[in-house]
Amino acid sequence: MSRDFPLPGGALGVRLRRLLDSLERPEAGGGEGGWAPAVDIVETPEAVVIVAELAGVSRAETRVIVDGQVVRIYGRREPTVLAGAARFHRMEIETGEFVRSFRVTVPFDADQIMATMSDGLLKITLPKLARG
Repeated sequence: MSRDFPLPGGALGVRLRRLLDSLERPEAGGGEGGWAPAVDIVETPEAVVIVAELAGVSRAETRVIVDGQVVRIYGRREPTVLAGAARFHRMEIETGEFVRSFRVTVPFDADQIMATMSDGLLKITLPKLARG
């Protein structure tokens, strides 16, 4: 997002950046979770592919649920450092629970869905229904 005005530093600046970024992604947050990972959705001739950026989210803390045309990604990212006696100088990595939901209008084969997680990216492949 291009910004033509300076944002303040510190915690207020971080909050303003997150607010402005969420305006670019209207489905982000939406009261469904604490933060919203970035997502790409791409249609190829064979499938619809959803890729979510989930750096630091374990496979055990991630769920994908498909209900009709709606694909939901649930997860949780733990803090990078337990706060205890720590004094943070900057804290930009969002933690906690998240939910992202997407309506896929391209007909897909729900029995052939594949999800893989590698290098911090969750890839969900929704094979298109064969036209016959």
